[in-house]
Formats: sequence, C-alpha cells, structure tokens
Amino acid sequence: MFLDHVSIELFLVAMGFLVAQRLLALEQNVPILLSWVRSFFRLWPLFLLLLVANLMILPAQDSGPNWAMYLLFSQNLAWPHPQFFNEAWIVSTAMMVLLALPVLCRLLQRLGFSAGLVALIGLLLMTTVLRGWLVLGNDPAFDDGVRKTLITRLDLPVYAVLAAWLWVHRYEVIIRWRVILALLGTSMLVATGWVHFSVPLDQSDSARIFLFPLCDAAWLMLLPWVCALQVPERLSNALQVLASSAFAGLLTTITLLRVGSILGVPLHATSKLQGVLMLTSYLLLAGGVAIMAFLLVDRPLLALRDRWIPWPTEHAKPLADN
Repeated sequence: MFLDHVSIELFLVAMGFLVAQRLLALEQNVPILLSWVRSFFRLWPLFLLLLVANLMILPAQDSGPNWAMYLLFSQNLAWPHPQFFNEAWIVSTAMMVLLALPVLCRLLQRLGFSAGLVALIGLLLMTTVLRGWLVLGNDPAFDDGVRKTLITRLDLPVYAVLAAWLWVHRYEVIIRWRVILALLGTSMLVATGWVHFSVPLDQSDSARIFLFPLCDAAWLMLLPWVCALQVPERLSNALQVLASSAFAGLLTTITLLRVGSILGVPLHATSKLQGVLMLTSYLLLAGGVAIMAFLLVDRPLLALRDRWIPWPTEHAKPLADN
C-alpha cells in the first residue's frame, strides 16, 4: 500500500505541476476548452482500451459494471469506489486535476503574486477542511473511501498549481533552495512511510485527513531538485520513455495480474527467495508491457493529437525555458 500510494501520488502531482507550469508560463491565455480537449485525448484512448480488456476478462458469472460511469470518468464519485477495474480511479483523478488546472491558472493570472499565493493557500485550507468533515462525519476507509473518491481529493490540483505559481514567479529562489527543499521533502516521505507502517489508516482520522498533503507536498518539494539535474542525453532519452510510459503502467499493472491469474500463473510465494524472484520478474514484465503500450498506443495517438489540436507555443515567457 505504501509503494502504491507514493508512486501514484508522484504521478499525479508531477503531472499537475508540469501542466500548470506550462499554462502559467505562456503570456497569452490558452483557451480552457482547448486544454480540456487535449487532456481528454491524452487519457481516454488507452483508458478505453484497458476498460474493454477488463470487460472481456470479467468472469461470466459476474454481473457487468455500469460501464457508462467509466466512459464519463464518474466512477470516482461513488463511495466506496467500485472494485471492477479498480485502478481506473487514477484516470478519473487525473482528469479532475487536468480539468481544474486551466481554470485555476486563468483565475490566478488576473492576480499578482501575493494575492495568488493567498488564494491558493485559502483553497488548500478549504479543501482540507472538507476532507476532514467527510472523514469525521462518515468514517470512510482510507483506500476506497478517501483516497479514491474525488470529493476528498479536491486539494490535489491546488498543490500542483501552488508549486507552479512559485516556480514561475520565484524561480531563482526555488532553485537556490532546491537542496534544502529536497531534504525536507525526503524527510516528509520518510514520515509518510512511518505512518503507513505504524498507524492503522482506516481507524486514524489524522492519517485519513493529513497523509495525502504530507505525501503530495513531499514530492513537490523534491521536484525543483530533480528539474535542475543535468544528465547525459542518452540517459535522458531513456528516462523520458520510462516517464512517458508511467500512465500506461498504472493502468496495466492490475490487469496483467488478472490475466496471470486466469492463466494459472502462481501469484503466492512459499519462501522469501521465491517471493523476491517473482516480484522482480513481475516488475520487469509489467515495465515491458507499459513501455510497449506507450510505444504502440500512446505515442502515435499523442502525435495525432499534437497535429490536430496543437498547443500554443509562441510568446512564451523566457522563464519557461529554464
């Protein structure tokens, strides 16, 4: 649960930060509808392919899900989150972030730095209070009841925009303090791990309310240090492929386990050595499947999207090139 939690939060906050930074760095306003359409075509095709695959491997005796909810990315509005194609909650949450980002950025561009900072902090407080009210009033489980339900994660896009706001307006300061921020972020990740291993998450109100901000803020504090790294071009290209396949990996991981279960592949180890070997083999296989999904499905579709629905690139602020 810990590794699953922190890796998916990294995907969501890094994605949100990069998109928000791109929006704020442009001098002209990008049409909100354009951002929404591009986001839809980024997430929906691969998601639809995996949805169909999961419907096909659904046991015949099981009743089918309300697939219309999945097509409209609305399954995360349910409480608790439906178990069919459970990892699909990531797509709904990512879409929620991508829908909120252009609206937040458009509103912020009308404000100065200080006023925007105050507005973002206020939104973070409001969304955290809302999650606290829902947790205390309804006592949901950590994973299906809080983590995977959109209404409890409304602060997620705000963290991303806050990081991008500081990056665009205080770039020199952020870069100067990137090592200190990285150390603080690492400490917060360690604290996140300690909570996972030491606290019963379903019974702890504090964990269900504050563990998400702790993890998300940790990754955001590590991002400036990562963005400032200089790596060889060949390694950079390899990392770019791995990063681009992250979305595919998040969707194909559990589906791959379901296929293995149907084929009779043993999924339980009888010794630690066997467990390590099985886990290593699975990670290599899952990584390979994710890269293939990106190269064969995602990348061609993204090329078509960029050709048909281009992103404005002219008149960018110089800071966007840093």
